[in-house]
Amino acid sequence: MTPQKTVGIVGCGTIGCELARFLERNYQHAAKIVALADRKRDAARTLQQRLLSHPPIVSLPELIRRSQLVLEAASAALAPRVARLALEAGCDVLIMSSGGLLTSTAWQRAVARSKGHLHIPSGALGGIDGVKALAAGSIRRVRLTTRKPPQALASAPFVRARHLRLTRLRRPTVLFEGSPAEAVRAFPQNTNVAATLALAASHGLQGRPAVTIRVMADPSIRVNRHEVEVEGTQGRLRCLIESRPSATNPKTSQLAIDSALVTLRQLFEPIRIGT
Repeated sequence: MTPQKTVGIVGCGTIGCELARFLERNYQHAAKIVALADRKRDAARTLQQRLLSHPPIVSLPELIRRSQLVLEAASAALAPRVARLALEAGCDVLIMSSGGLLTSTAWQRAVARSKGHLHIPSGALGGIDGVKALAAGSIRRVRLTTRKPPQALASAPFVRARHLRLTRLRRPTVLFEGSPAEAVRAFPQNTNVAATLALAASHGLQGRPAVTIRVMADPSIRVNRHEVEVEGTQGRLRCLIESRPSATNPKTSQLAIDSALVTLRQLFEPIRIGT
């Protein structure tokens, strides 16, 4: 019998809870949750009590020491440190807060030397497999337009710093246009999709293409809408995704959660579909 893989979960909010319960429900034979970490102690305790294994709540270094697979569902600010420390320890690591990976390069040096693997789910985006295939050639242009209801963007640093009153909008309005790194700083809770797209487009053979991110507040919609446009030497890709919020946390896309669950499934199942 194959021994269980030990798993540590960093971030015990909506996504971390879904990942943990999914593992206990479907992969008790293959995975054992051995540690939890969260700066919000109450969130960690709540998840601890809901899990059959009642894993201990520990510090991040201790969690990594105990784990073979680390699941990050905390924040963009913490994600690069989680990735770096896990990879330096030879662990596999799944990063949900991909926006944080654009703010640091230390994790890239760590992954180049590590025996571990870094996994980044597609999140709320579709078409990532096509983007990766186009990146095997030469990509000339990448553009992502994200539209969200105004209330979903109201707390973003970009909006607050400019004292924008989004509740007064009556038509779709472009708030921001710039690079993925700029988008992550301006909208840290809303642009993991931008980071994931940029990382997929640059993970090819022909260098790093220019990627443009537009963020729009649209009072006419109730879903998050992402339009991806990629043009390369092998062809073009255009993909429109509309994702509904999680029933338990309106700030979290249900598609992003489900994408992480599918990524976990691929780690434990013998069949993998798609690139």
